Amino acid sequence: MGDKLQQEDSLIQMEDGRNRRRTANRERIVEALLQLIRAGSLSPSSQEVAEKAKVSPRTVFRCFQDMETLYREISSALHKEFLPRASLDLDTPDRRLRLHRLLINRASMFEDMRPFRLAAEAHRHLSPALAQDHAFLAMMEKSRLVTVINPDSAMDETVFQGICAVTGFDFWRRLRIDQELDCAMATEVMTNSAFAIFDTDETAGPIKQV
Repeated sequence: MGDKLQQEDSLIQMEDGRNRRRTANRERIVEALLQLIRAGSLSPSSQEVAEKAKVSPRTVFRCFQDMETLYREISSALHKEFLPRASLDLDTPDRRLRLHRLLINRASMFEDMRPFRLAAEAHRHLSPALAQDHAFLAMMEKSRLVTVINPDSAMDETVFQGICAVTGFDFWRRLRIDQELDCAMATEVMTNSAFAIFDTDETAGPIKQV
């Protein structure tokens, strides 16, 4: 009886050890992929990920049986990193000031997110997880803009939608990649574009308490 219990304990300990190693490997692989993308490699190979994580390519595929699972892990890690950074000080009813705070916040966040968003765009047509994440981030951008400048629904809808268009990541990508502007210039252009549209709405006034 005692030998049987010892054998069972040994098996449990072995399984616990395997689970810990698997978890540690998964974390190393996710971090390796994040580091490679942050460094500018938008489509790192499994071999590159394995070398960066200091594991075998076989371990990469064993921990993540397909790339879709790995993409989901990456999306989860990025949400944990970037969503808390969207928090703003909204202690004023002044729409213009609140918009300015949002723009400064977004320029910083968009620039740090840029490698990951570009990598996701490159694979989105192949990945339901990345397509879903793209839709989620677009929804979050618009929802956050509503909270910041139009929580009382007092703004002209065309004005609000215009601001939404020039304060999203797609506009930032165009400025930084297609037009090859540096970060400071891109921030200025996005800010000027948003306020040029904002200033056409002369009726909204300060935010009413909601």
